[in-house]
Amino acid sequence: MIFLPRQKLGAYAMPDEARRIYWDSCVPLSYLNDDPERVPTIEELFKQARAEEIELLTSSVSRVEVAFVQSEKASGVLDAEAEKAIEAFWSPGSPIKTVEFYDLIGDSAKALIRKGIEQGWGNLKPMDAIHLATAQRLAVSEMHSYDERIKKWSGHLGFPITDAGTAQGILAPETSSEGSASG
Repeated sequence: MIFLPRQKLGAYAMPDEARRIYWDSCVPLSYLNDDPERVPTIEELFKQARAEEIELLTSSVSRVEVAFVQSEKASGVLDAEAEKAIEAFWSPGSPIKTVEFYDLIGDSAKALIRKGIEQGWGNLKPMDAIHLATAQRLAVSEMHSYDERIKKWSGHLGFPITDAGTAQGILAPETSSEGSASG
């Protein structure tokens, strides 16, 4: 668990520090649901986190939001293997570090909910506000989310909010086909 934010200079972390990336709970859910368009990027981010090139962070409230996978919801039947996969995200050795929720984050989240109304962006869900406030409190380099409602906040809190991605990008596997590209 992480309790205190690291200070950074302007928008840049010190060169010897790993880039801090905050994950909305939809990123691990995409991985657990085996989303074919997202899994390769998420796996690359896990690899970078294990190599300490980046730091992956999420709020401890993600443990509540990541309670089941899509197949369990669709079938109405819980799967012990799915639960093991979910628990692996929060176990020691996981590349994802969780950040405790505390009163200052709660106060910031409430302020963001109120600001969203003032901005005309509609109702910010409490859990989304907690994620945004936690990322802001940690002074992250960026936040990853697939939720378009959260992306409205990109740049307004001191960091961009984008789909999960890597600095280098992911190379698509080559596909072979009958015949050549030139003819």
